[in-house]
Amino acid sequence: MKIRSILAYSTVACGVAITVMSAPPMVGLTAPSSASTVIAQQTDLNLAGEGEGTLSIGSRPSQTVTFVTVTSRPNQQVEITLRLADGNLQRWEGQLVSRSADEAQIQLTSAGAADATGTLTVRYQDTNLISLIGSGTLDGQPLSIRFTIADDSVSRPPTPSVETFTQQGQGVFGLQGRPNQTISFASVTVQPDNSAEMSIRLADGNNIAFAGQQTRRTAEDIVLNLTASGNADAQGPANIRYGPKNSILSISSNGTLDGQPFFIQFSGQQSTAQPPAAPPATAAIICTGQMQNGWQYRAEATNQRFSQIRWERSGVEPTVSTLRFYRNNAQGQPVYRGSFRAATELALVDLSGGNPHPGSQISIGVEEWGWSRGNCR
Repeated sequence: MKIRSILAYSTVACGVAITVMSAPPMVGLTAPSSASTVIAQQTDLNLAGEGEGTLSIGSRPSQTVTFVTVTSRPNQQVEITLRLADGNLQRWEGQLVSRSADEAQIQLTSAGAADATGTLTVRYQDTNLISLIGSGTLDGQPLSIRFTIADDSVSRPPTPSVETFTQQGQGVFGLQGRPNQTISFASVTVQPDNSAEMSIRLADGNNIAFAGQQTRRTAEDIVLNLTASGNADAQGPANIRYGPKNSILSISSNGTLDGQPFFIQFSGQQSTAQPPAAPPATAAIICTGQMQNGWQYRAEATNQRFSQIRWERSGVEPTVSTLRFYRNNAQGQPVYRGSFRAATELALVDLSGGNPHPGSQISIGVEEWGWSRGNCR
């Protein structure tokens, strides 16, 4: 059993690409049906879901998504509507690429009057939308969305995790034959398949984006092999050091851009050299709830860190799961790992963002059990 099957909720990114499983050949047919024929034979998509997610576009502040609809149109066209927390709507158009009984993939084609590219994965049960995950570009700016419904009783299928690292700071971009330019902001996005994008913002407001592949990853740094920059060829490594909440500490890179030597040196602005010291020991925070299968849980946190979960169920001997910190998700929420009786993987997400207190909440996911929201006191 793998932890990633329940960790998707801990990380909450536009165009929908839907992967459709090919139907097996039917007896009596001389040739298998094409993917478009299989899609056409299925009922129309008419999905809706209320929940919470994050929409990120370029260097703009991330926006909260509260409601999503996905509706199919003639000729495999799909419309995706996102309602944001500020009441505004985002409407995207896409092409249905593939579809199965519980998942679809859509290729993003436009967002209003703007050009858009990318792939969205939609997961659903009947007409209930479960999650919308995707990434791409909007008018050339990196775009990502991660949305999941608020109903914890629904067992969510595994979803890949897209990680984004950002930081304001100061640096230098140099390209042979041109004056050096100042860098004021940098971001790095790594996809589940290790494809990556690194973007730097120059003092004149222009952005330079590099595409590449993650070749190494540790708890402190990432190494990318750069392969392109827009329509230009690029070659060279990029070393990215990162810190708390996926902040970029530094970037060091050099190579060639369309055959011309270039270099990047960037240092992220850090408020302190070390993370804030933990506050003095205080009374433990207790967070309680119940899984759909009847197991009641009691998660304990001291000094703002969760250490264990006590499980109880009528007629069954209680058990305790020890937790270990895993990492912060894309929303800066601490994620802890553990197991139920050393056999079933579990995860706890501290929805307070690392400051559990009376009135805050946690989310606990156990493989094959689904998710449950707990309240702290």
